[in-house]
Amino acid sequence: MNKEMIRANKNKICIILAILIIVAYLFLDGWGMYVNSYRLLKSAETRQDTTTSDTFDSYVEQFVQEDQNAYVIRDMKEQYFARIMYLSVALFPIIYIALRYHISFKKKGSSELAKWMPYLRVIFGVFAFYYIMTINTAFTHEAFTNYYSFGAWLFFLRIIGAFAIVGASIIDWPSLIKDAKKFPDSHPWIYKGIFIFVISLLSCMLVEFQIGSKMNMTSSLLFFNILYWIILQVFVDLLTRNVKIGAFVSLGLAYLLGLVNDVVYQFRGNYIMYGDLTVVRTALEVAGNYIYKPGVWFWTSLVLLILAVVLTVIIKFPKHKKLCIKEAAVRVGLTVVLVVCVIITFRNGMLYKNVFGVGWDYNTNVKYTGYIPYFLSNMNSIKTVNLAGYDPDLADEAFDNLSSVNSEEDTYTYPNIIIIQNEAFADLSVLYDIETNQDYMPFIHSLTENTQKGYLNMSITGGPTANTEFEILLRSTLSFLPYGAVPYTQYVDTDLPSIVQVLRNQQVPYYTVAYHPYYASGYRRTEVYNHFGFDEIVFEDNFREDFPASDIIRDYLSDSADYRRVIEMYESFRSGSDAPWFCFNVTIQNHGGYTQIYNPADEDRVFVTNFDAPDSLNSYLSLIRLSDEAFCELIEYFEQCDEPTIIAMYGDHQPTLEDDANEILAGHELESDGNRYNSFYVPYVIWANFDIEEVDTLGDLDHDGIMNSLSTNYFASVVFDLAGIELTDYDRYLLDMHERVPAITAIGVWDSDGNYYPSAESSPYSDDLSALEMVQYNLIFDDDNRLTDRFE
Repeated sequence: MNKEMIRANKNKICIILAILIIVAYLFLDGWGMYVNSYRLLKSAETRQDTTTSDTFDSYVEQFVQEDQNAYVIRDMKEQYFARIMYLSVALFPIIYIALRYHISFKKKGSSELAKWMPYLRVIFGVFAFYYIMTINTAFTHEAFTNYYSFGAWLFFLRIIGAFAIVGASIIDWPSLIKDAKKFPDSHPWIYKGIFIFVISLLSCMLVEFQIGSKMNMTSSLLFFNILYWIILQVFVDLLTRNVKIGAFVSLGLAYLLGLVNDVVYQFRGNYIMYGDLTVVRTALEVAGNYIYKPGVWFWTSLVLLILAVVLTVIIKFPKHKKLCIKEAAVRVGLTVVLVVCVIITFRNGMLYKNVFGVGWDYNTNVKYTGYIPYFLSNMNSIKTVNLAGYDPDLADEAFDNLSSVNSEEDTYTYPNIIIIQNEAFADLSVLYDIETNQDYMPFIHSLTENTQKGYLNMSITGGPTANTEFEILLRSTLSFLPYGAVPYTQYVDTDLPSIVQVLRNQQVPYYTVAYHPYYASGYRRTEVYNHFGFDEIVFEDNFREDFPASDIIRDYLSDSADYRRVIEMYESFRSGSDAPWFCFNVTIQNHGGYTQIYNPADEDRVFVTNFDAPDSLNSYLSLIRLSDEAFCELIEYFEQCDEPTIIAMYGDHQPTLEDDANEILAGHELESDGNRYNSFYVPYVIWANFDIEEVDTLGDLDHDGIMNSLSTNYFASVVFDLAGIELTDYDRYLLDMHERVPAITAIGVWDSDGNYYPSAESSPYSDDLSALEMVQYNLIFDDDNRLTDRFE
């Protein structure tokens, strides 16, 4: 038996062995997957009990209850048939080789298939390897895959099968290498296309490895996530005639995009959306107070980047001929066509498969769509706001049936009003089972007389701060704006009827002050506050020099120093005027970056006692207690004040904690049906040195609906009503709406019975909320027909 026959027999044995392993995999691992996939599809389609496990139904119900059943079923079908297709395509060349093994080893073949078979076999082999190794993490949807847990020995079998397929596809590697050396010259365009595709795939991986998806987007969207990098490389190649430049641009941009999102996610808890690009300067101002912790995916992406760069450097391409006029004209024409196609497909949604890029939990959505499709959809959604069927006359009619909350016969009082938006002030007990060595809000908990306190429903968690300001000052809700928008930086470009105008238009006009103890440049606050009509705007651009070191906490001005400045401004104004005084104060002490540890004296230190908490979590809790002490100082001052004063304080959002804290806290989450909304609750307290009705629901987490009785769009109107000032039509309209729909946020609405609805349209109050949306659109966007008298 000659050497050629021995080698051929060995090859046949290897191929047969690979096929046997694949067949075993299909029966032992894949068959169960397909059967259970089919059952899950039927469960989702019928919403009835089937023979599927409880785990299947729980995943289906999780999505079905939010009216996403059609989307999930479509995605499940896509995955189900995609799996069959991918595995079948991957098996085809190996089965073909088993039947016609000789065509892989003959140096001369009579058919075109024989010539191309080695290349096809490698491509399909890589497909199969990627598919099998990532079967529960790639090409999947959470609701479609988590039901099936593979045993350790089956997982081991899968790995063997994956490598066996690759081995079978490159079994004649000497011939492959020899042919590959000739391929660039014989097929230059195909060679370049393969290179661009590989670099695009690597670029996609560089982004997604550092973002929540980890290449876990749905199979159809994987194409789009790769397509963007193909377009970029083709564009650069058309301009430079150098495919390697496009590769370096693609790889560098992809790695940077992934890294920046990883950093921002650690700091803020959200990925970067289009609206965030308008607040880059604000982000840079506070970036120095954070510590970035590289994780395993950072190093994985870095290694992948290095390997991709090395591949790009060592690979060779045929040299270009001298550029002629004809080729230059063709390149220019193709560039123009490419740009036009990108613009058209971006505007109509084809470029990102019409992904809905304005969901309230876009961190989760990004896992299934990939980052760039979601970003592009978000960008296209929030750049302009249009309301179908909008009519200013309909907005005006919404006010006509108001009950009279107060009338011109009422005797109005004009107390001093202070509204404090306390940075990241939150009560983590709404989310987690936390026991501490001492109460971290003892003073607020002790307040009872002339006090209302409870939980405020927010539209955001983790930031941006300015979005909560927007809801408070304009008495508006982000529910009617594209999610991910930052109105301060995108929509506030003209004078708008804010709560400031309401106070300045009282029979006894208020003097209004906006105070933020940080830089003036953040979120365009100077311009926005001017558009809102404040008489005085105060920032602390030099707080490190203007305040003693004892007032600087973790490189931010303390709440105590902040409130002392508020008192100073009040006393300074009162020395020259007896007009009622209003201050809107946005604090900074508790800003994120809790790895920059705050270590108070032992008696003031708060720490978790029922589990081993990281220093960053204990530091945050200690900061909340420090805020509580500062609020006590402010209240004690105005308790002694002869003038009537009302003070309202609330947190702007819950904090973004570091990964180590989140990992530990995940094991101590409270079990409740609405737990996924609990990160959108913050405490509020309204105190007055005169008689107001007492309400205390703070800490009462067991009462149905107690967490959903007030949202930020109503807050200022509630404060004004308690203050006894003259209310506008809009304030009375909001108070009337609050009786029926007490909470409206970007994540849904709650009615007076505590029932949750994921959107205004899905609630029984859709007509009322549609009218409110029209009124709000008139307030914010209709410059020509604004009903100013209704709002001021």
